[in-house]
Amino acid sequence: MRRRAGAVAALAAAAAGLVAAPAGLGASRTITTDGWGPRAMAFSGDRLVWSEAAVVRVDPRRTPGAPAGAARFDYYRAEAFRARLDRASRRFAGTAEAPVSVRTSIGAMSAGALAPAGGGDFVLAPGSRRFATPVVWCCGEGDAEAVLESDGRPGAQPPAAVAWTGAAVRWVRLAADGSQTVVESPPAEPASPATVATAGPTRAGLVALTARLHAWVDPAAPATLQVRRGDGPPAAVALPGPALRVEAAGDVVAVAVRAGRGAAVVRLAGAATRATRVWSGPRAPRALAAGGGSVAVADGRDVLARRGSGALRRVARGRRAIDGVAVDGRRVAWMERGLRRGGRVAVLRLGRVR
Repeated sequence: MRRRAGAVAALAAAAAGLVAAPAGLGASRTITTDGWGPRAMAFSGDRLVWSEAAVVRVDPRRTPGAPAGAARFDYYRAEAFRARLDRASRRFAGTAEAPVSVRTSIGAMSAGALAPAGGGDFVLAPGSRRFATPVVWCCGEGDAEAVLESDGRPGAQPPAAVAWTGAAVRWVRLAADGSQTVVESPPAEPASPATVATAGPTRAGLVALTARLHAWVDPAAPATLQVRRGDGPPAAVALPGPALRVEAAGDVVAVAVRAGRGAAVVRLAGAATRATRVWSGPRAPRALAAGGGSVAVADGRDVLARRGSGALRRVARGRRAIDGVAVDGRRVAWMERGLRRGGRVAVLRLGRVR
């Protein structure tokens, strides 16, 4: 599922068109990548990591070096990229690399779940409605990725959330009825994940996992957040409306909800039993992130963020819509839609949370 062989692989590599290097030889304020669409993003040490997915349509007639008589075909890709930052995390200190690439002809994927693992490492589980995607840890010493789970059998349970505990990867498997199984595996022992917890029903997008907690919303009770910290029973937290998205990092949970005719984002931290509203708007945020005690949202062309429980403040305004956002304490990054030579591109930018 992950890579095609021979001539097909050559066609795929030629057609992918991944990430453009920053202009110039030194540090750059931006990195440009092809296409519009949602991305998952995170800070991992001195790297910015992001995942994206797309349909790739390969026409041998337009591919240099294509074998004679090769037929047109489509395949689906989900990839994770990372780029080094300068010491202040104000600029990109080099070009982007793509250490993980998942390719398949089974069906389309989404950016899925992405979790930082420190030092530039990360965990990736692309999203899909048709099949169980792999759970990949990257990359440790020698930049050797570890595929912790890749089950192509019919009825396999897809991953819906991932986390790094400091020693192992933890992820949530979703059964057909939405019930959850939390499993854990060290990267060095990918063949034997251990079940560490089970939980009631949820769906992708309404569940988040960290080393400290497991948070989810049951679609049958959309205005109640369930939060399990450690091995204890889950605690129910009332939400001001039906949940749209759940994100978590450390001991902070951020939830986007419908609120009246608009939307809101609430924040829950530490041992709190009540969620605090930190943002309201006329529509659901395009992206939501938590990290380092901060919460950030992308609302149209605006990026808003704040560390702590106060109302989010605007930290940047783009020329076009924002499709992804990441936050880690005072650091914030986002992906802004752009145009280059008539084609759609996404521009990565860095900023600070005041």
